[in-house]
Formats: sequence, C-alpha cells, structure tokens
Amino acid sequence: RQSMVKLEPLHQEDFERFLERGIREYAEDHVRNGNWHAEGALERARKEFEHYLPDGIHSKDQYLWSLVAEEGNKIGLLWVQVKDQKAFIFDFLIDEAFRGKGFGKQALRALDETLKSMNVESVGLHVFGDNITAQELYKKVGFKITGIHMKKDLK
Repeated sequence: RQSMVKLEPLHQEDFERFLERGIREYAEDHVRNGNWHAEGALERARKEFEHYLPDGIHSKDQYLWSLVAEEGNKIGLLWVQVKDQKAFIFDFLIDEAFRGKGFGKQALRALDETLKSMNVESVGLHVFGDNITAQELYKKVGFKITGIHMKKDLK
C-alpha cells in the first residue's frame, strides 16, 4: 500500500531555502538546454522569480506547497500559479532521497484534487527537453504535449 502525499502551505524558512535552490537550478536548466548564456543566467533567473513572487509566499495567484508524506516527512515542493481558472506548475520537486517511490504521481493527484476544489479547469507546465524522467511522469498522470520548442546551434 502506498502512502498518500498531502499539500501543505510552505513555511517561510522552507521558502527561503527553496528560493536559493530554485533560482540556481532554473538558471542551470536554461544554460544546459542552450537557452541562456552562463554569464548573467543567475541574475536573469532571480528576476523571473521576483516577478512572479514579489511578496514571497503571499504573492497574488501563486500557491507554494510542501509535499508531506504520511509519516510527516517533507519530501518536496510544488509551486503553482492559478489565474482565470487555469493553473500552471512553475516548480515541482521531489527530494532525491524520495524519488522513484511513486510520490511524484501521488503529489500530482493531490494537486488535481486541490485544483478541482478551486474550480480550476486545466493545468499546464513546461518541462525541459532533457528531463525525460519528468516527461514520462507527466504522461503517466494524463498530461499531453501541446507544443515542442526546437533549436539548432549554428556555432
């Protein structure tokens, strides 16, 4: 029997940890995928986070949740924007120690229930091209590809 994952509002101290990690990883993802130059990537990522989260965990239309397993362990995080009955997942993380145990699927199911209770009609997300594990997970829980960005380097 699998345990259930609950969504709990993110606490301020967890938010501060998330922000540092999130900004760094977001910058690294963009650089690794050839979207941004390494120089200035961190600053660019920080600006985007500040744009969406000007008031931290109290920012308008932004929902930040800790993912909590039945045993009470905080196993990850979800950041979702909800606007005009549409949701968009900005960040979704299962801590490494808890990956590959079905928690991702459970967390996304819990998110579906939460969003339905908020009268949300659809949920979208962006996943980097090199993140095959995430793509497979999203397909398993019913996400469909709505477009693919492609790029060719000329030097």
